[in-house]
Amino acid sequence: MERAQKLGLAEICITDHVEVDASFGHEWQANAETVAALLDDLNRMQEVTNGFVKRGVELAFPDNNPGTVEDLTRLVKPDDFDFAIISLHQYKGDSPFFESFFKERTLAEAAASYIKWINQRIREFPTEYYDVVGHIDVVVKGSHTCADPSLSLSFFEEEVRELFRFLIDKGKSLEVNTSAYRTLPGNKVHGLDWLTLFAQMGGEYVTIGSDAHRPEHIGYRLQDAINLIREAGIPYLATFDKRQAIMHKVK
Repeated sequence: MERAQKLGLAEICITDHVEVDASFGHEWQANAETVAALLDDLNRMQEVTNGFVKRGVELAFPDNNPGTVEDLTRLVKPDDFDFAIISLHQYKGDSPFFESFFKERTLAEAAASYIKWINQRIREFPTEYYDVVGHIDVVVKGSHTCADPSLSLSFFEEEVRELFRFLIDKGKSLEVNTSAYRTLPGNKVHGLDWLTLFAQMGGEYVTIGSDAHRPEHIGYRLQDAINLIREAGIPYLATFDKRQAIMHKVK
């Protein structure tokens, strides 16, 4: 929080994971007590910071190991948060964070498979529980051996078109997650081509997340992400309050 204020940010949204699967270990499985504790912490931080901290959550698509969509929707109430991300970390026992995911897939095939999985799962999940889909480029952070894992629209154009159409039709959007840039060589960014497609299809706004698990990653390359959004032709950056999008013109 102190770092966010030093960076001059107007607010910060904390989006801790809520998962009901044990694919990454039982310590990742949320229950009523852990969700209640999370909400207590978020409410307290929001109060003591006079609203500087927003209450967020990152919901993970359940993989029936053993969690289900019903388990997750029973565990959380959409109105308890200001902002909610839905994201995919594993599917049918596999994950971009497992070496097996890349064993018989190129980076392009992995990216296409990941978005295809999201397209399958998102139709099973109630739209009132989320605002954006998180880190659609998370495969770049996975267990691959690529020296430069930059993604190109050509890797997964058919799949992202399907996802973008669904999101736009439902009034939802994307997170631009800058943590992927930490994996790319030099000061490289990626995503201009698929964000341009999103804008061309009618996408009006995105959110930005730094996926910060360490203080020094808070606000990581925020300006680079804003520049990318502007170049892609997306007119607005959104923040959220009580699940309502607040639009900020990208200048």
